[in-house]
Amino acid sequence: MVQSAILERRDAIAKTPILERIASMKDMLIEAGNEAQHLRHLPGWASKEMAAQGLYRFALPLELGGENLRARQQIEVVEAVAAIDGSVGWCAQISSEINALVIRRMDPAFAHQIFDDWDALVCSGHGPANGPNPGRFCRRDGDGWRVNYQGSFASGSHNANWNYLMGPMVIDEATGKPADASFMFPKGEFEIIDTWDTAGMPGSGSRDVLMADRYVPPERLLPGRSLAPCEIWDNPTYRNPTHAVYNKSAVALGVCRGVIDNFIELAKGKTPWGLGSKLKELPVVQYRIGEAQAKLLSARAFVMETQDRLEAHLGPLPKDGGRLEPEWEYFWPALLACAHAAQTCREIVSMINNTSGTTGSRMDSPLERQLRDAHQAANHALISFRHYEDIGKTFVGYEPAAGYMELSRA
Repeated sequence: MVQSAILERRDAIAKTPILERIASMKDMLIEAGNEAQHLRHLPGWASKEMAAQGLYRFALPLELGGENLRARQQIEVVEAVAAIDGSVGWCAQISSEINALVIRRMDPAFAHQIFDDWDALVCSGHGPANGPNPGRFCRRDGDGWRVNYQGSFASGSHNANWNYLMGPMVIDEATGKPADASFMFPKGEFEIIDTWDTAGMPGSGSRDVLMADRYVPPERLLPGRSLAPCEIWDNPTYRNPTHAVYNKSAVALGVCRGVIDNFIELAKGKTPWGLGSKLKELPVVQYRIGEAQAKLLSARAFVMETQDRLEAHLGPLPKDGGRLEPEWEYFWPALLACAHAAQTCREIVSMINNTSGTTGSRMDSPLERQLRDAHQAANHALISFRHYEDIGKTFVGYEPAAGYMELSRA
C-alpha cells in the first residue's frame, strides 16, 4: 500500500467534493490556460496546483490514494475543468486517464511504487512520429528490453514523471511482430520533442516523446496487452473499453458548456454594430441559445446513460460474479454516444461562434479559443466522425472494427 501520508492527504482533500474544488480553482485555471496558450504546454506551477487538488488521482483506486470515481463522475470532473479552459481540461483528462489505465495489468507492487509520489503523472505518445526518429523497434536485452521509439500526442509530457509505451506500438526485431511486453520510462529516460504547433488546444503540450536506445529493466515491464481488462481493481472503469473514449468526449462537452455560458454573458451586454438593441433581445439569438442547450444536454445525457448502463452491466470483478468484458449490445451505444457528443459539440460551438458576430473572431475572446478547441477535440481518433460509419456497418451485417472491445491505444 502507498504510504499513509498519501492516504491521509487524499482523505483531507476529499472532504471537499471535487466539483467544489474545481469551482474554487477557477481563477487559477483561467490563468493556467492563458499561459499555456503561449507556452504550448501546461505550466509547471499549474500542474502542481492541479495535482494538489487531486485532479490527476481521482480515477485511481482508494488503495493507491485515489478517489475511485466511476465513469459518470470522471466525466463530470473533466467537463468542469474543460468548461473553464479546453487545454487545461485536456491535461486533466489525459493525466487522470493514463494514470488509471496503466494499472490495469501492472503488478500492484509497481503501482504502489509509482503512486507513492503524490505528484505521479504518466504520459504516453502513441501516435506516428513527426519527423526523423530512431524507428519503432525493440529487442530483448538480458532480462529486460532495449527500445528505440518516437511517438506523438504525448499530452501533459512536460509535467510527467513517467512515460508509458504499450507493446503493440513497437516491433520486436527478433520476430518482426509487436512486442509481447509494454514499457515504463521514468523522467530523464524520455525526451520531449517540440512538434506540437496547433490552433486547437495548443496548451495541452501534446508533443512527441523519444526513447533512443533505452534499456528497460524487468521491474519496469508490463504485459504486452497492458490495457486488457483488469482483474485486480474492482471499479468497473478498469474493465470499461471506452475509458479513454469517454474522457475525450467529456472535454468536448465541457468546452461546449463554456461556450454557451460565455455567449449568454456576451448577449446580455453586447449591442451589435448597426443595431439599436442588445444581442439578447434578438429572437434568433434566443432561439439559438435554446437550441444549443437542448442539443448539449441531449448529447450529454446519451453519454451518461450509456456509461452507467455499461458499467452496471460489467458489475463487480469476475471472481465476485461480474464480467471481464461487456457484451456488444452494451458497448456500442457507449462508444457511439461519445463520438456523437464530440461531433454535436463541434456543431454547437460553431453555431454559437457564428451567432456572436465578429466578437467570436477576436483573439482576446474566449469564444474564439473555444471554437478552435472544440474542433480539435472532435478530430481525435477515439471520438472521430468515422465511428458513425464503423458502428453503422454493424447494423447491416458487418463485423465490428478490430480492436473495438479492447483498448489498443490511449
